[in-house]
Amino acid sequence: MVVKKEELSAQQKKHIEKHIDKQLSEQLLTKAEFLGHQFKQHVSTAIIAAFSFLIALSWKDLLVHLVEGVFSEEIITEAPYISDLVAAMVITVIAIVGILIVTNWAKKPQVIISETQTK
Repeated sequence: MVVKKEELSAQQKKHIEKHIDKQLSEQLLTKAEFLGHQFKQHVSTAIIAAFSFLIALSWKDLLVHLVEGVFSEEIITEAPYISDLVAAMVITVIAIVGILIVTNWAKKPQVIISETQTK
């Protein structure tokens, strides 16, 4: 049994090449857009983190001064770091609450997650 090969015409070859080139360019464009989006997302996260750090430093100074005003001079001389400890605890609680709020806000809905996993 001999299998006969059929040659494609030049027009058919051209059509196939055009179709393949179009698919490849669409895939590459989609991947490039995705990488660009990821890059922007990571850079914006880093910038937001830097600004958040600056804000936290300024609030820390205020909290330390407020705590020093609340405690008597005797307690501060006996335990000089008490104001720093209380300020750190208050900042930690505020940060945890903020992280929980932002995490809930930024969650992806289940529909979006399932669509991204199928691609």
